[in-house]
Amino acid sequence: MIEFDNSELLATIVGIACFAIGAWLGSQFPDIDRFRIFRLRHRSGVTHSFLLPGLFLIGSALTRLQWADWFTAGFSAGIALHLAFDLFPGKWRGFALIDVPKLGRLTRNLSTVWLFVSLFVCVIISVSIIPALGPAGIFAYVTALAVLYLHGILAKKEHFAAGPLLTILTLGGEAL
Repeated sequence: MIEFDNSELLATIVGIACFAIGAWLGSQFPDIDRFRIFRLRHRSGVTHSFLLPGLFLIGSALTRLQWADWFTAGFSAGIALHLAFDLFPGKWRGFALIDVPKLGRLTRNLSTVWLFVSLFVCVIISVSIIPALGPAGIFAYVTALAVLYLHGILAKKEHFAAGPLLTILTLGGEAL
């Protein structure tokens, strides 16, 4: 008969919940700039970047709390998926371009580079934590990205978004 350690099972369930909450918040966070918080304009280079996931990574490393690792991995994965969708706007002009506070909007090429580099760093942050989380971490990563990808398609009323899907699968698959 196999015995389960209830505390380990509970820690895994809490971890998966923290990952899911982090992934959802991360997928929504970049567009918080629509509310002009701190005078940031839409598609701000501050919110559409790896800056907050990087701070969370430092914080979770300093606290050494397992739930913080789960949350940080999820939040970073959620932002990565959001940025993957933002890499493929209908047209590269206006609000599709990254806005740098005090400097203005970047060009199409610089916006693309900013989004891709930020997406890449967010994926690296997420998948650098996942091995320590074990098989449950991989399950949470794959499940959360699949659900959020489907939500992204439904929210944008698209039938299939190949660009974001291929981008996140390539980067995420290579990193795992």
